[in-house]
Amino acid sequence: MSREHCIDPDNKAVYSDALETLLEAEVPFVMGGAFAVHFYTDLWRDTRDMDVFVTPENVQPAVDALLSSGFADYGEMAAGDREWIFHGHKRDIMVDVIWKFANLVTTIKQEWIDEAAPGEFLGFPVLYVPLEELIYSKLFTLNRHRSDWPDIMRLIRNDIRPVDWDHLLGLIGEHWLLLSAIIDVFDWQNPWEMHLIPDHIRQELRRRRDDYHPGPDIPSREVLLDPWVYTREEDVCKSEL
Repeated sequence: MSREHCIDPDNKAVYSDALETLLEAEVPFVMGGAFAVHFYTDLWRDTRDMDVFVTPENVQPAVDALLSSGFADYGEMAAGDREWIFHGHKRDIMVDVIWKFANLVTTIKQEWIDEAAPGEFLGFPVLYVPLEELIYSKLFTLNRHRSDWPDIMRLIRNDIRPVDWDHLLGLIGEHWLLLSAIIDVFDWQNPWEMHLIPDHIRQELRRRRDDYHPGPDIPSREVLLDPWVYTREEDVCKSEL
């Protein structure tokens, strides 16, 4: 059941402005973030921002369209934002145009748009990021400030269609250990639904674990889970002796 009626009318007007503007400008985009999670799972969160994914060549047309419709360039919310996201701002609502992951490991590809799920939002015909790509986009958000893994647990049990695990494994590539960890958590949390992960995927991940012997030259991947860990100023408690 759609819960769009839960959105404040003023906020709804801003979201509608953004969608109408992008559609009239014929900018190809897919909806991501909390509203895409709601599409697949009925889990509702109005985070006061809307994520739209575009390919790199459509970043500037999307930005130009939003600016022409009265959205302001909010600038960087964290160091390095300009490498992957544009924050459009209007009346306390953010419309984020995203073309890469925050950790820069993946660029949004045309296939994300070609394989998107058709739907509707606030009366507008929109495309939602494919299920597997949505899971992938949330896989790396696991740090002391935020975790999107609870969303992934719900997406595995989504109301639309089964996850294409072979496609997801191919998307994740060298970061398959994260997918293995997700499955472990899912099994612990939802033991009665372990059948949702195919046996051949479990067997493949088990085989990879058996063969996994990283050398000492592999760097820490902490920055991939928290892209700003080395640029964010931290509060330091200093004791005077």
